[in-house]
Amino acid sequence: MTTRVLGIDLRDAGRDGVYRVDPDDPVTLVGDAQRAGLALVRVDLSDCRNEPAALERIAAQAGLPRTAAGSWAQLDAALRADGDAGRVLLFDHAVTFCRAAPEAYAASRRALEEMARAWHARGVPFFVFMEFPDNETRDAAIDA
Repeated sequence: MTTRVLGIDLRDAGRDGVYRVDPDDPVTLVGDAQRAGLALVRVDLSDCRNEPAALERIAAQAGLPRTAAGSWAQLDAALRADGDAGRVLLFDHAVTFCRAAPEAYAASRRALEEMARAWHARGVPFFVFMEFPDNETRDAAIDA
């Protein structure tokens, strides 16, 4: 389910949100982010077992200082330090994280959805793409 299939222009901050992808979509999404001129952070969650581990992994793979992993608010502030540079976060193995730590996965999804709303309010593109568990089908896109 690429951005073309989803009908999303990654330059359009009006569509910021957390979107479901299929495991074979990342290669296309990487190209979509590059064509849109957005900073791409690819995050492997395969061995994350809790929320702090997920925060540390995101901060590390985004090239942020360790202090950015202290909380979702600190991560958001560090990501926003680039000013109005849009972001695409692409999570690999999110379902593995969900199976290992369902509460941490749910809390992480909620935090990412809140971050997307905040970026949307500023008019800056912020997209998160991840696998959802089989029983989840909703996308948490921002309703403009």
